[in-house]
Amino acid sequence: MLYWIERYTNDMTDPVKRPYVSAKRDAQARATRKAILEAATRLFPATGYVATTIQAVADEADVAVQTVYAVFGNKRELLRQVLEAAVVGDADVATVDERADVQALANEPDPRRRAQMSAAISAAISQRIAPIARVLSEAAAADPEFATAAAALTEQRRADMAASARLLAGADGLKVSREDAIGTLYVLYSPGVFTALTVDLGWSVKRYEKWLATMLYRTLLA
Repeated sequence: MLYWIERYTNDMTDPVKRPYVSAKRDAQARATRKAILEAATRLFPATGYVATTIQAVADEADVAVQTVYAVFGNKRELLRQVLEAAVVGDADVATVDERADVQALANEPDPRRRAQMSAAISAAISQRIAPIARVLSEAAAADPEFATAAAALTEQRRADMAASARLLAGADGLKVSREDAIGTLYVLYSPGVFTALTVDLGWSVKRYEKWLATMLYRTLLA
């Protein structure tokens, strides 16, 4: 009889308690992951890949070192996810495609405006990833296993450029082939180009964005 009372009580209370507990736990997990990513985003560019230890990231994030390992596994994966988070740039979405500005770009009918919107998105991404891009080169040189991962990142970036080309084309299409468009965007959207113009030549980000919009329109759309 006691068994049936306990089972009936659990059936009545679990649907109320479990979603609440689960939601709270998920929120805490997201907050912890965000804190670790933000700490790593500060430390990797400041101290380099080799000098940035998991312990240092844990201390910066104010979490236990075991927590960092539990969430990310190792330093290679942590850096990869730092880069991914910088590309997405919005904690509330999982991929770039889910961003409101990217969805607005996909629905924009005017090609010149698409070039401007695409340039604005790329400029914002480049600002976030340029410091991390320098760390990737150091990581690939210092860690053979990361060098293998870096090759996968290159292939992913090529796929991203193909998606960007489709967005930029809109209903009107592009004036160059798909492969030429991918190659053009691979260069124009490169964090190296952003750094060369904004750091080496001292351009403002606004000037870079305007230049990029012009280049996109003239080379791919006009």
